Amino acid sequence: MALLHQMAPSNPEDIHMVRPQMGDAPEGGPSEASGLTSDLPGNTHARYPDRQDDREETATSTDVVCVGEALWDLSTPTGMSLDDATALSLSPGGGAVNVALTLAELGLRAGLVAAVGDDPVGRALIAHVTRRGVDVSRVRTTSAIRTGLVFLTHAPLRAVSYRAVLKEALALRDALPRSFDTKVVHISGLLPSRAGLLALERAARQARSEGARVTLDANLRPRLWAGDAIKRADPRRLFTVVDVLKVSEDDLRLLGLSDPRDLTPVLRPEAVVVATFGAAKTRALGPFGEVRAGGPALAVESTIGAGDAFVAGLLSVLAREERGEHLDRATIERAIQRGNEVARQSLSGQSLVVK
Repeated sequence: MALLHQMAPSNPEDIHMVRPQMGDAPEGGPSEASGLTSDLPGNTHARYPDRQDDREETATSTDVVCVGEALWDLSTPTGMSLDDATALSLSPGGGAVNVALTLAELGLRAGLVAAVGDDPVGRALIAHVTRRGVDVSRVRTTSAIRTGLVFLTHAPLRAVSYRAVLKEALALRDALPRSFDTKVVHISGLLPSRAGLLALERAARQARSEGARVTLDANLRPRLWAGDAIKRADPRRLFTVVDVLKVSEDDLRLLGLSDPRDLTPVLRPEAVVVATFGAAKTRALGPFGEVRAGGPALAVESTIGAGDAFVAGLLSVLAREERGEHLDRATIERAIQRGNEVARQSLSGQSLVVK
């Protein structure tokens, strides 16, 4: 427990209780959930002396580079509350980390772009992800943030989150590399920071100029994007530069939309949008028309992690396509099928099958 004691927040407002499917809460409580255009008062680049631009690039070539959050998940045993638990299981968390780990398990060369605290918790996270086969040469440590912790409890199903997401968004901004050297750049888990989103937009444009395909899992999470956050941080700007946009039913609702077709005006003409509606169905729309498919229907207690597994399966197909080629109906059908297979395997506890 010494590790947890070291990371305990000095400010009680850093502790938040949220539903796991809603994501994690920002620093300072609900008042900052809407995001601020200026993000953090007085923020300057000097607060992040280890900016990526000042470092030599050391990353190796990969199939997919995942960009986003990196944190620790601490889970109670199934059916047990946090009050009753005497032991917790520790596992890496954050959409980008989960997707990268699954891709590595599927036999692809996966890399990670993320920022973690310059602390034992952050270094342990990097070591763990490294041992599981992910290239962490683009992961940066910084004293500007603490490594996030999320406690997951199953009775009832909820999460207790120790994070400062606005600071994390700026730290990720400053960890973005000058070059990606990969086939696919996947961005995951948008945070309500205008500065962070603008940096991701620039990074996406850079990746596309290098010939990489850019994919985005919006994963907006209602707790973070409450109030006028959509209007003020404007995630739609990032949608305009991606090749594949994955959204959920919750994402559509937060954007004030009822159908994925409503996203067409903000996407590039060749872009594809993949919309998931729980475990019931998936719809994909692009220049080829529309593809519809069922989801991985299983009788399980929790579907946590299935979304990231689906995305990893999807990317495992897209990464094998030639760069510069438009995605056709057959490719998208294969990608969705593979995504559902991997999601089903993750929910049932099966070992992932490399194809």
